[in-house]
Amino acid sequence: MGTRTAATGAQAARPSPPGRPFRLGRWTAGTVLGESVGFLLPVTAFALADAAGLAGWPAWLLLVAVGAGEGALLGAGQSLALRGSAAAVPIGRWIAVTAAAASGAWAIGMLPSTLADAGTTVDWGAPATWVIAGIAGLVLLASIPLAQWPVLAGAGVPRAWRWVPIGMVAWLAGLPFTFAPSPMVGLSTPAPVVFALFAASGLCMAVVMALVTGIGLRRMLRERTTT
Repeated sequence: MGTRTAATGAQAARPSPPGRPFRLGRWTAGTVLGESVGFLLPVTAFALADAAGLAGWPAWLLLVAVGAGEGALLGAGQSLALRGSAAAVPIGRWIAVTAAAASGAWAIGMLPSTLADAGTTVDWGAPATWVIAGIAGLVLLASIPLAQWPVLAGAGVPRAWRWVPIGMVAWLAGLPFTFAPSPMVGLSTPAPVVFALFAASGLCMAVVMALVTGIGLRRMLRERTTT
């Protein structure tokens, strides 16, 4: 009896075996799929808003709402890619925080054009304007990784705070692709061409963001295996 109890106690004290190793290819595929498909939601919303004549705050509300959908699809792709790995996260919680953060990012990103549509004049010659814009830009870049950080920490990822700067760099590198089609489209550009161009730009953004975050997360997880 005593021997069995001691063995049971030793087994309970033994740490649970780690999940399968983190796979960069799996992470990249899941992230690219989730984000590139998710990005089609705001692309479609822009087209619908333009067709319906929506501008200003109604358009802002629409994009904030569909931004949550984009974030949910990104979160689903990422969390499913991590399932069973050493960085497995609660899928529902990861999707929820990513959706909320993406919605907040769209709320910030749409403000300049929304204010312009509403007739609000922004003095870009004032230093305070650039300070506010810089702070807003940093908050936008940090929104998703900052929301995901506590979930990664709860999953036991070492020094999970590093996910925030890694994510900010990833979005900073990826987001410029989404602006690339703008000089190539105009009022006479067929809608399917516009859609295809922005879909391709979203795919490029997703690939860059997935690779940067994946490489960063892989390095973070290597510390767990060496400690």
